[in-house]
Amino acid sequence: MALFTDMVVYGVVVPILPDIVKNRLGGTPREVGLLFACYAIGLLASTPVFAILSDKYQNRRIPMMVGMLGLAVATVGFSLASNYWVLILARIGQGSAGGASWTIGLGLLADVYPPDNLGVVMGATMTANAVGFMVGPMVGGYLYEYHGYSAPFIFCAGLAILDFLCIVFIAEPEKKVATVKVDQDEGTASGAIEQEVDGLTVHEPSTTTVVAVERTAAAITDPQHAQEILDDGLHHQDHVEKNDTQRQADGSSSYGAMSSSASSSHSPANDGSSSEIAGNDVSMFEIASNWTITCCLLATFVAASVFSGLEPILPLYLEELLGAGPTQTGLIFLAAIFPTLFSSAIGYYADKVGHFYVSLLGMAIFAVATFSLSMPKTFLTFILPLALFGLGSSTILTPLLPAMADVVNKKGWNGYAKTYALYNMTYSLSMAVGPILAGFIFEDFGFWWTMVMFGIMIVVATPIIFMAQIAHVFGKWRGASRTSDVTNA
Repeated sequence: MALFTDMVVYGVVVPILPDIVKNRLGGTPREVGLLFACYAIGLLASTPVFAILSDKYQNRRIPMMVGMLGLAVATVGFSLASNYWVLILARIGQGSAGGASWTIGLGLLADVYPPDNLGVVMGATMTANAVGFMVGPMVGGYLYEYHGYSAPFIFCAGLAILDFLCIVFIAEPEKKVATVKVDQDEGTASGAIEQEVDGLTVHEPSTTTVVAVERTAAAITDPQHAQEILDDGLHHQDHVEKNDTQRQADGSSSYGAMSSSASSSHSPANDGSSSEIAGNDVSMFEIASNWTITCCLLATFVAASVFSGLEPILPLYLEELLGAGPTQTGLIFLAAIFPTLFSSAIGYYADKVGHFYVSLLGMAIFAVATFSLSMPKTFLTFILPLALFGLGSSTILTPLLPAMADVVNKKGWNGYAKTYALYNMTYSLSMAVGPILAGFIFEDFGFWWTMVMFGIMIVVATPIIFMAQIAHVFGKWRGASRTSDVTNA
């Protein structure tokens, strides 16, 4: 609900802010681009604050409540704005409130759902966002054009207050504990997320180390016990394998709300030992230094820069080319937003075939669509390129969130909110760069050159991002092969 509300409010202003700046305040396309970019400034500033506090105090509700109240205040600020600088402040406030919705909202999903299902869940979330963004421009354009300047902003403030009341009554999710899998041959670790029941972990997958519940609880409260437990697990491996064989004969299975759904690919199995310990605290820098997450962030930056760059200049171009008003502009944006309703299907497919393969396909679609947008001259001929544009963006971004969550899970890190904060910070940076760049290019060279240059940026970035990831994975595979050869020799 919070993400939906944030996207409705974000979408409401897309068709009307260019008209306000150009026709009401006598501004330029550059000023329109700067105003759109100010949302990203607020989002970028608030995201790490909300993420760190949320992970530190393990509380999701209060930051989201603060965010919704801030969103209501910011939208009221839009309605009271009488000059460009008040609009700037209101836009920054809107972005700051969005930092709570996106960071805490995505972290909340990662708290509740296992990594194996997170692609579908994130897809459903993106679908809700798409519905919000679809409703926003239509409602905003209609209210602004037919009911006056303040009408769309009053509507947004009321929606934010309603969402605040909904958050008041939601329950804080139960905490989860990371399972760290230790490979006896290589000493590498990966994690699976389990659920606590009455403060104790209730996971019992096959080939796990049998550790006393008291020792597990001690590791949760005192990390110094973690290594001791891991050492004991290695000594008792033979005993564990016998127990596993007996359990399998008896038809017993893993249990625990989270472990049952995550055990297929992320829980310890087959050839290692594991121990239940609390998730490791990790810095945002360490998370960003992971190669897979770095590639995800680069792909996010490219896709979001181009999409956000279109938002401030398309209304200006449609008015210039076709005499379109805010209502017509809001309707034409539907073509770009409608394909994102299929984000759930994209997430499901990405979970099956691989996140990076699907994102690579999205990059190809996005590049073709961006170049194609430079050609239409009528409303009808805009529909197909805009639809491909929205489909490409959704296909790129939807798989990246579960891919990042998968890394956190395998590493056994306590940092879902920090990881999604990095995603949001990257997205915010791109939302600052895209509109400013688009505003400057559009004012000096026109819409055609803006789309061509964005298309070139996608074409150049795609092989760099994905070949780097492939080379990294191939390098790890070769290193593992050499280690195996030396061991066998």
